[in-house]
Amino acid sequence: MTLAVDSDVWSGYRWDHDVASPARIRDAALRGHDNYATDRAALRDLDEAAPGFTDLLRAARAWHVRVVRHLATRGVDQFLDLAAGLPTAQDNTHQTAQRANPEAKVIYTDTDSLVLSYERALLDDNDNTAVVHADHLEPWHLLGHETVCTAFDLTRPVAVLLTTGVQHEPDDARLAAALAGYRALLPPGSVLALSCWAEPTGAGFAPRAIERTWESRCHRPVRCRTETGVERLFAGFDLLDPGLVRLQDWWPDGPALRVPRPAQRLAVGGVGMKRS
Repeated sequence: MTLAVDSDVWSGYRWDHDVASPARIRDAALRGHDNYATDRAALRDLDEAAPGFTDLLRAARAWHVRVVRHLATRGVDQFLDLAAGLPTAQDNTHQTAQRANPEAKVIYTDTDSLVLSYERALLDDNDNTAVVHADHLEPWHLLGHETVCTAFDLTRPVAVLLTTGVQHEPDDARLAAALAGYRALLPPGSVLALSCWAEPTGAGFAPRAIERTWESRCHRPVRCRTETGVERLFAGFDLLDPGLVRLQDWWPDGPALRVPRPAQRLAVGGVGMKRS
């Protein structure tokens, strides 16, 4: 069965080249080609504000890939990638999941129409993958979307991946309500994979420097939460081993790889399961 691309994607949308875009900054960090001079300049400023910031974005992407691979090899075959951002040259969610299980189904969501047009171009020949133009903080709308209901069996476990959007939602109450919605609507066995820029002990000025630089460059809010604040977002989910840890320490299948650059400590991630 072919999963149709959401018809709400508007190919006539155009990005503002004079303001850095979160999606394009990540693309630049991952050595992609879908970014502009303003995005690369913003990335340089962020690296100056927090040495190793580019490595942080790369570590976040590598963590995302490890999580998807880990879940797919353990039988999860439905993945909802929220606020997915621009596709990369390789190891996108559907590619990683479908290497482990060719029948795995993946749905990407975003609110940026041009981001989704890039996803559509990537997915033209993939029958088990779709994109939906939707706000990831509105789970009741998203999980009732025709594309989601057609693609997924919502009586079976779903992996909800929120690995880039948490720091861009400063409102704790709205974010917690959205995550509670996914927990309430999805069946037992579903998982939440979540990562966020965080403030470990001894982080010094770096989190505030990231926030100021990001907002000045992108004109959008960003927030580095405390590790305790991130852990609270897993309310109702049981954290799986190794728990909520720095991204480079999340290796359930092997040894941790430690990268000493300072900004590497500024993000944490975990995977939680809905037991009942």
